[in-house]
Amino acid sequence: MLLMVAILAAGCRSTPFQVRGAVPESLGASAVVVQPFGFQWVEPDWRAVELSQRLVNVALAQTGDAALFFGPTELQVAKPGEDGGKGLTRAVVATLASYGVRPDGLMVLRPSAEKRIQSGERELIDTAGYSVGQSATEVVMYVGRVEVLHPATHEVVLEVFGEATVNPYADILDEGADPAPALTSLMEELTREALRGLSSHLKPPRAPSPALATSLAWAPWDVLDVAAWMPKDMADLESPLHTDAGQDPRSLRMQRLRFANPDVDAALLETLARRPGGLYVRAAPEGAKLSAGDLVLTLDGRPALPQTLARARLALVPVEARVQQPSGRIVPLVLP
Repeated sequence: MLLMVAILAAGCRSTPFQVRGAVPESLGASAVVVQPFGFQWVEPDWRAVELSQRLVNVALAQTGDAALFFGPTELQVAKPGEDGGKGLTRAVVATLASYGVRPDGLMVLRPSAEKRIQSGERELIDTAGYSVGQSATEVVMYVGRVEVLHPATHEVVLEVFGEATVNPYADILDEGADPAPALTSLMEELTREALRGLSSHLKPPRAPSPALATSLAWAPWDVLDVAAWMPKDMADLESPLHTDAGQDPRSLRMQRLRFANPDVDAALLETLARRPGGLYVRAAPEGAKLSAGDLVLTLDGRPALPQTLARARLALVPVEARVQQPSGRIVPLVLP
């Protein structure tokens, strides 16, 4: 038996955060938008969306009702110096105004990362301690960053940096749902750190209404560019193989569900794999308009996302929802 000299620590190794800047005391925010993830290498567009949406979920879990949150498919805000210096577009200003938020009450999180690959060789040692050859090695490191922008003043007010080295021998626990778990974990940590720097500056535009649901699962079919990785037609799921992808489409759908819902059990994921896109209510407060087993299909005619349901509690006017009940019946609801 050959013993390989270890070159990586067990698991993913992260370096301490580096924080640059601080949010000025005079700045406050009632709305935060998380931009599509900025990969510094080639990745499909849907990956930029789903990774940023994971970070939106981190923000919702950490800050609760402290602000209105928008995701990577909802508002696009140019970085200072980009887009010809136009700043906030009319569409962004109009969306903020519909919630009673001024343009200077918006903050933007811009997550991004670069991938560094170091190649080398490692020595192979036999049980007697003698060298018996060499093997090529490749070490992957992710360098992540989350910028906090205040677009009304065109300033980057805070930056959080961190690194994570990939352990290629780590066990794969999610059946391939996450192509870069070290990166995902790193960016979630950086997002939490950025939100800690923002926390004392966040203030909701009004007091929120009571919770509509206490636990959710998200089926992302209406948001991700599913054509890039699986057939859109639900009937195609009955086919044993989808030849274009070369993989069972049910497996592909389950992978994206697992990535979107890392804490959901396999039985529920199997159920969601055959349901339309939307928000599945796992639990709801007693007396709420939503009940466990409901699937929120749309909110005001748009795809239902975790942050859109959260914003319904802070909206100036009621939100119209289409909800599929456990019986399969689709009913309209006015929320909250």
